[in-house]
Amino acid sequence: MDNERYYCGIDVSKESFSVAVKNTSFVIENKNFLMDKTGFEKMEKVLSPFKQHLVVGMESTGIYHKNLFYFLKDSGYNTTVVNPYKVKQFFKFVSDKPTKTDNKDAKIICQFVQYQGQNAQFPQEERYHLRYLVREKEYLTGQIARTKTEIRRILSLVFPELERTDAIFSSGIVRLLKVFPSAYIIKNTSENRFIRQAEKLLSGTGRKLHISPSQIYQLATQSIAYHYPEYEKLLLMKIESLEMLASQLENINKIITDMAEKLFKRELEILTSIPGVGKQSAIYFISEIVDIKRFDGWRKLIGFCGLDPVIKQSGNYTGKWKLSKRGNRHARRITFIMASCTKRSCPYFRDIRLKKRNEGKSYTEAVVATSTKLLRTIYALLSQDKSFV
Repeated sequence: MDNERYYCGIDVSKESFSVAVKNTSFVIENKNFLMDKTGFEKMEKVLSPFKQHLVVGMESTGIYHKNLFYFLKDSGYNTTVVNPYKVKQFFKFVSDKPTKTDNKDAKIICQFVQYQGQNAQFPQEERYHLRYLVREKEYLTGQIARTKTEIRRILSLVFPELERTDAIFSSGIVRLLKVFPSAYIIKNTSENRFIRQAEKLLSGTGRKLHISPSQIYQLATQSIAYHYPEYEKLLLMKIESLEMLASQLENINKIITDMAEKLFKRELEILTSIPGVGKQSAIYFISEIVDIKRFDGWRKLIGFCGLDPVIKQSGNYTGKWKLSKRGNRHARRITFIMASCTKRSCPYFRDIRLKKRNEGKSYTEAVVATSTKLLRTIYALLSQDKSFV
């Protein structure tokens, strides 16, 4: 085997994975293993003869590849995670048939790793963990919004008059609803007793309320709501879910902040030096791009965010320019948010937006122009390790 270089491609699924190894030709083609300790050990025995001269590549599959990645890394294998989009484009380039199987995927990944050769990047996999946590936070935020909508719907049935007031999600009102989940229960409680209990429940920290216990009682006595015991129970369940989700969000926020400070401290300092870019936005953005060195230039970064313009042309037909949107939708969304903030807080980006508007560009075109300029600025600052002046 001497100094001959070998390349390994691994296609990962939840329950199993497929392995292919080649140098000038394939020496292992269709080895399948279960995603468990025995499968890991069997794979290691197969790969061990090539270990000293082997480069292993596997597609990023959300979370399913991670245990296998760290097993190989801790076992001393030169291991990288490859971009699924690039592998897909490579497959179209080298394959003359559209047939796609796990075994074929492993061979394609193997060929892709060989194609990258010495230029293959070996990212710090730990940095990619932040991306998963940030996306989990986005999911929790969406769940909270949906739960609040469901609570409003139930309240519009059991106590519609209260639902129309503000601050129904203040801590005081939420505590009140846990004890008095409907207008029917309130109006069947004596006024003095309700007011005494409500004053205790509404007191404490939280948003200042513009409605008093006596006003809530009056709303309940005049309410059009019928008695719905089942919906009262459902409301209590939804409030419990909301509190649980809020607690999870608080915990994951702390984990994300601590992790970002540990892994991306300098990048966050640079990003937040741009007027209008807050710490949370900076964390969201850096969790998606991970490392600016992944991109050969600012055009690659813009393409990654799906903000590069494309046009379709054939013969005498010329289509309209539009955004490719083929990149990372999470990075694109946070870029738009940051651009919207910088045009309010930073004269430099505000002038760019105004210039485009004065040229007759639409609002969307001006926002895109500001966003791409922001990405070019971010690329320059991160690449040169400089803060915004």
